[in-house]
Amino acid sequence: NMASLVSVFRAKGCPIVWTSWSRQFDDGIYNAMDRWYGPRGWRTNNLENACYIFEGEAGLQPLKEIAPTAQELADGWFYHSKMLDMFWVFEPDGKSYLDEKLKAEGVDTIVIAGLWTDECIIATAYAGLSRGYDVVVVSDGVATATAHHETALTVMNATCGKVLKTADVVTYLQKDFVKGEAGKYKGINHPDGRKDNVPPPPDVPRAALLK
Repeated sequence: NMASLVSVFRAKGCPIVWTSWSRQFDDGIYNAMDRWYGPRGWRTNNLENACYIFEGEAGLQPLKEIAPTAQELADGWFYHSKMLDMFWVFEPDGKSYLDEKLKAEGVDTIVIAGLWTDECIIATAYAGLSRGYDVVVVSDGVATATAHHETALTVMNATCGKVLKTADVVTYLQKDFVKGEAGKYKGINHPDGRKDNVPPPPDVPRAALLK
């Protein structure tokens, strides 16, 4: 299913983003995720934190069947994250790496596939919604290792976007999709994605919203 999505997105000239996610116990980050799981794990009978990779780096590259091309790699469409939300990777100026890549392409809708449904997928879906993107989650293009797959899909479909089958997404792209006018539905000047011609709220300096 993911290979079909990659193929049709390339055929339509739509940008594709690949990300990998991992944490290591000595990566220098200590935040709420570590406090939740604990520095070496949260189960007293199994002290290895499931969030951490303790040895090696296997699994941090996209599968060869859906891997980015050399040009896509050179253009920065694959990156590594250490948070569940794939928007939570920042450039030196503090702006979201993913958000800036998408805004530069005039993207207003994100289609999400990958792992894990109840972790990175749902976190990124809500983050995209908060930044003003329309969200589509591909139900048979995501999966998880827990019993929460269907629950996560139900929650997302009810609150932050459309949950569609691969076949529906592919058919739409092949038959009905056309690239729209950049900025028609989503702006680029505000962090929440509002249209650029919408005035700021009363008593809020415009400069403060652009930081």
